[in-house]
Amino acid sequence: MTWVSLRAVLLASLLTAPGRASEQARVEGGSDTLSLEAVLESVERHYPVIEAARRDVEAAGAELLAAQGGFDPVLRGRVASTPLGGYPYTRVEGVVEQPTALWGANLFAGWRLGSGQFPTYAEQYQTNALGEVRAGVSVPLWRNGPIDRRRAAVARAELGTNAATQAVEQARLESARVATWRYWEWVAAGRRYAVATELRRMAQARDAQLIERVQSGDLAAFEQVDNQRALVQRDGQVVAAERLLQQSAMELSLFLRDAEGQPVLPRPAWLPPGFPIPVAAEEAVGPLALEDVLERRPDVQRLELSRQQQRVEHQLARNQRAPAVDVSVAAAKDLGAGSLKRDKPELEVGLLLDIPTFNRGATGRALQVEAGLARLEAQLRLQKDRARVEVRDALSALEAARERVTVARRELTLAREIERSERTRFELGESTLLFVNLREQTSAEAAVREVDALTDYHKAVASLRAAAALPVAVR
Repeated sequence: MTWVSLRAVLLASLLTAPGRASEQARVEGGSDTLSLEAVLESVERHYPVIEAARRDVEAAGAELLAAQGGFDPVLRGRVASTPLGGYPYTRVEGVVEQPTALWGANLFAGWRLGSGQFPTYAEQYQTNALGEVRAGVSVPLWRNGPIDRRRAAVARAELGTNAATQAVEQARLESARVATWRYWEWVAAGRRYAVATELRRMAQARDAQLIERVQSGDLAAFEQVDNQRALVQRDGQVVAAERLLQQSAMELSLFLRDAEGQPVLPRPAWLPPGFPIPVAAEEAVGPLALEDVLERRPDVQRLELSRQQQRVEHQLARNQRAPAVDVSVAAAKDLGAGSLKRDKPELEVGLLLDIPTFNRGATGRALQVEAGLARLEAQLRLQKDRARVEVRDALSALEAARERVTVARRELTLAREIERSERTRFELGESTLLFVNLREQTSAEAAVREVDALTDYHKAVASLRAAAALPVAVR
């Protein structure tokens, strides 16, 4: 098998193997041109990075659900019996506890039954025939009052859910930016391929004319040989441009996917005819206010949410250093036949005081959280500064690329004008093929520089919109 046929087979396999559902990737409306919007729509629906970020949101929601489970009611029961001994008795207890987010109050209600013979030191366990019902509330006044571990866990989980949502937005922006870069690189590779094939076509068309002129004695034979050399050289340029087009198509296929999420290799026939006309930054992205950009930037917002999480932890750590002063109120009533003393309702008011001595554990935790909070605040300041620099740098890159497009187009116009003049002089016998080839190669290089400038411009637009946390493609 020759190299040409082998390359043709390889190209055919690249174009057909991953594209079993490639028709779905075409732009709706009957056009065969692959648009940037179609690529970005595929990224939004099927790109694995965004899908993974969405799974993180689900995980954060599950963490929030687990934190909210700290406020689930708890049912406890206990049965104790002493069938043998000097005081045979049976005790049955059941209680339901309900933690609340209202200043850490804990509600409880229960029933207990104590029957049999109790020693005098355990008479409090004995009840009337139908048992005793109890209900009450315990309220922490200082430690665990303004905040406790349950409420802190819920607050952190809620902030974590918001942070995961911001991570999805960041994944969208970055994935769309990279997909846009790959799209314009694919378009640029197509334009480079067109320049290379046109350059080769001119040498092929001229070859027949040179043969006639050599045979008629109007031109030296080495001129036709030199054209053959140029033709072979341009064949190599076409092969290189074709390889670049294949490579860019394969890189773009990571972002262009079918309904099943499988990569679709874009075909050369789907290439657009060229680049959109460059416009100024104000028209490309609209007015930009840096403070508004900071409010939109997902990376900044994620750090802000992390700082808020650390503040919740800091508030909890400081509260845990305080003494525990808990007030409890409970009421009880025995039911059924029994002692007259137990028939009367009971009201119990209690005060629990817990003052740690050294409290090094809570103090160390508070200092640790304070250091973490200071670290996050420093990171947030740096991220805001970085965001401002990224926006300014992207603006500068866009304007520079736009100026390069203007310069490259002017250079291309002049190069083609010189090329036409040199070709006319050659036809009149006033120039040589060497100069014609040089002029054509110079024009081709100028055309490639124009393609590079246009590519850099559209990539700069994508970078600016991503830095400003705006949709990459204007829909």
